[in-house]
Amino acid sequence: MSTNDKKKSADVDLSDETGALLMLNKEERKLIKELLVMTMNSESVKSYIAKKLGKNYVQVGASLLKTMGAP
Repeated sequence: MSTNDKKKSADVDLSDETGALLMLNKEERKLIKELLVMTMNSESVKSYIAKKLGKNYVQVGASLLKTMGAP
């Protein structure tokens, strides 16, 4: 991959629970960021996540959102 290709590619590497790497393009990151903003602003959704996945996942979501550039 050339330097120009690297600059054009803003994909983020993520691992799923199987250890496979996932690539997110710009549109996917934008969608995830907006979903996280909505989630972190909704007490009912945060409560659902805590009940379904565990309380620590609410913090995981908040940390991910911060990492993605949201205040």
